[in-house]
Amino acid sequence: MQEHITETRWIMNNRTMTTVYVDRDSISLKTRSRSGCSPQHFIILKKELQRLEEKKYLITKDIHSYAELRLCDAVGGAKVLEFSFTWLKDAGRDSVSGYTERIRLPYEPFRSYAAGEKENIDGTRWRLLSIPEQSRPKLEFHSRKNLKAVVENPILRHKLGKFLDQHFNWYNYERIVLTDDYLPYSFFFEGYMVQGTKTCGGVILHGEEDIQTAKYGIHT
Repeated sequence: MQEHITETRWIMNNRTMTTVYVDRDSISLKTRSRSGCSPQHFIILKKELQRLEEKKYLITKDIHSYAELRLCDAVGGAKVLEFSFTWLKDAGRDSVSGYTERIRLPYEPFRSYAAGEKENIDGTRWRLLSIPEQSRPKLEFHSRKNLKAVVENPILRHKLGKFLDQHFNWYNYERIVLTDDYLPYSFFFEGYMVQGTKTCGGVILHGEEDIQTAKYGIHT
């Protein structure tokens, strides 16, 4: 029994529990994560969720707080609903304080419950764990010269590896293709999204005159 409790806490520490309350004309959400609970419920009208189906994007507010909703296609074809909450509260003296919280929920069960397609009545509640952070997109090097030069230099190899590990953890991207840039030790990249669109840019080494202090940066 003790092992089961420990495992449950470990899962919660890495994900966010969202509680959804359903009423006739609206739903309200409250979140709980390792950092704590949301300061209040966030109420969204059901007619606004209908607009989300059409536009794929919605900004809404409730009292002091705001939420940005985005309906996305995830890897594998499932739809994901992304929430970006800006939780605000009155800090006194005509000022507010707060924080931003971002969670991702599987869309189909959320939509079914909010629309009343599941067996529920007004005033019921439903709990759902957020989707874990998705794996980073696959990195593909189509490089003839610059990658070889980086790999042969231990300092640059470490810097590039660390930079790639900290970047490109982009939502809804399947792969990032890197090719030689005209600058030494640098790369041009194309990021391919699930929807078929792509983003272009560069992974550029700045200050290559001094390898010890040179730094990689990303440009789009």
